[in-house]
Amino acid sequence: MADQLVAVPPPTTPVYRVARGADPFAPPGWAYANQDGTFGNRFDDPGARAGIPESERFRVIYCATQRAAAFGETIARMRPSLALIAQLNDIDDEEPLEQTLHGVVDPEDARRGLVTREWRLQRRLGATYLDPSLRFVDIAAPETMTHLRSALATCAAALGIHDIDLSAITSGQRRFTQECARYIYEQADDAGRPCFAGIRYPSRLNPDWECWAIFDTRMVHQRCPTETIHPNDPGVWEAARLLGLSIEGVRKGDFLRPWREDL
Repeated sequence: MADQLVAVPPPTTPVYRVARGADPFAPPGWAYANQDGTFGNRFDDPGARAGIPESERFRVIYCATQRAAAFGETIARMRPSLALIAQLNDIDDEEPLEQTLHGVVDPEDARRGLVTREWRLQRRLGATYLDPSLRFVDIAAPETMTHLRSALATCAAALGIHDIDLSAITSGQRRFTQECARYIYEQADDAGRPCFAGIRYPSRLNPDWECWAIFDTRMVHQRCPTETIHPNDPGVWEAARLLGLSIEGVRKGDFLRPWREDL
């Protein structure tokens, strides 16, 4: 059945990942997993729910082809919730908003969200070249979705998903996308060798951002030196501009506003 899934090689350029710790490409520790055995991410292993022991489950290293995508996938959560935005929109612009979000004085910053100085200092940017022999399932390819529509129909129906298409793959229904990851992980050739190292998928934030979910035990790569994250890093700047976020500068209380370029 693996031949019905569209396989693609990794990019010839580096892929990027933003994470804590000295090695951004180290898998998360199992101690940090949620009660369901996943880490709450799109293609995490749902095996714990099926009783699969930890030793037979995988963890996922999430990377992106574009530097801005690696940052964007991480800082998107810093945007204010829709409920907060609605609340702020109801406040008279003359009213003080200093305590609304991180103590930001500018009301426009409060409405947009902020990449804080603390966030930057606690993380590193990693870059690495994936081994060209690796193969990934292009989950957004029509042929792949057609196959998954048949293979995972029972699972999708049980979760209330009416069809398996791009909206299902990029939606907030993590239970289903995690089942997709498990299905892909289990595909093997006639000799029992794993077929795929992970999944290529489009970002839900920007269709031009290419992302990679890599099974930790199948990741073969050549690491580059990690980088400190500076407030004017071109990747941070571009991601913040597209997502409408402000960036706290080197000094606490200084703010950069990439989104003003669009005004």
